[in-house]
Amino acid sequence: MNHSTATEILIVGAGMAARRFAEQLLERVSEPVRVTMIGDEGRQPYDRSRLSELFLGVAEEDLSFGASLFDDERLELIVDDRVLRIDRRARTVLTRSRRIHRYDTLVLATGAYAARVAIEGSSLPGCFAYRTLDDIEELREFVQVRGAELGRDLRGVVIGGGVLGLEAAGALQAMEVDATVIQYADRLMAAQLDGTAGSIVKRHLQARGITVRTGTRATRIDPDESGAVTAIEYQDGSFQRVDVVIFTVGMQARDELARNAGIDVHPFGGIVIDDGCRTSDPSVLAIGEVASYDGRCVGLTTAAHEMADVAVARMLGGDVSFSGYDESAAVTLAGVEVVSFGDALASTPDAVDVLYADPIAGVYKKLVLAEDAHTLLGGILVGDASAYGALRPLVGARLLGEPSSYVLPVRG
Repeated sequence: MNHSTATEILIVGAGMAARRFAEQLLERVSEPVRVTMIGDEGRQPYDRSRLSELFLGVAEEDLSFGASLFDDERLELIVDDRVLRIDRRARTVLTRSRRIHRYDTLVLATGAYAARVAIEGSSLPGCFAYRTLDDIEELREFVQVRGAELGRDLRGVVIGGGVLGLEAAGALQAMEVDATVIQYADRLMAAQLDGTAGSIVKRHLQARGITVRTGTRATRIDPDESGAVTAIEYQDGSFQRVDVVIFTVGMQARDELARNAGIDVHPFGGIVIDDGCRTSDPSVLAIGEVASYDGRCVGLTTAAHEMADVAVARMLGGDVSFSGYDESAAVTLAGVEVVSFGDALASTPDAVDVLYADPIAGVYKKLVLAEDAHTLLGGILVGDASAYGALRPLVGARLLGEPSSYVLPVRG
């Protein structure tokens, strides 16, 4: 750490980005440092990307990163408290418990709120986000209690057909709740998949008993006489009986601390950072979902980790830079492998597609190549992702063989 780097590091937030920053800093720093991490959840940081595993038999404690980091005497973790105000002149923060903490460098890792569709009824009992352990616990409890009240299996709707929405639909099924996914776009996982891939994923989900409605927008959620959710209405005038609604329609950066402190915030939300994760205040960093880089905030674990690593490296005198968002996805949804990487949607001018599709078998493979038809730009794999390990490191390089050999089925 160079001579101008602070020894009092205050991290606001105790999520995955915050944990990564603290871990990397304490592993690499050679001079005395004191790190304070303040989180408003009543638990240690956990792996939010694994929430859906709770419905596959994984215990809550298995999502924890372990206590080894927090055994370090240089780190103090404060849970169940919230920072209310930043005093940039005094370099202090005030928390809900009325404690004042001083900092030399402040790291804002406050994450984001789960967004909800702005429609009537979106706050009724039976409407949930799908973002935190508390969300999961509340959802489970509601399903158990409401199912007993009604004396039947419940009906659920997930609004949002991205990766998280499809995981939420699987969670509903695991609780024996009938599941429907509503997607406003014309295909599932619209940010990662093209139309053909989205259709094949849709077929896989429907084969598992999950109903999918694309090109559909919810306009109102109606209560029954008890005040709880009983129906959802759509833009075409139709309605559906429903007991549980889960919103997975994106996020809203928790940037109010920075905004109120006069730190630059993007008009669309998020704390504006440079490629070193510095904000408009040189003593304040922002990392993770709350950080707006190139006008965007993105909820990706890989991006949060890279931001944390870059921020630490810069504090220690390095000259590395944040490389931007890689929105690749490699997930298993309803038992089917789905992979999207690089320029999967062929946005590069003059890109060339090489593809293989077998809708009956539920397999789709597409490579996106540069104009030379040999340099790999990205790809999509559905139903058979066995080539992903070989392809992913080759993005930006020439393929080692004929492109078709990566997508055509192997003949026995």
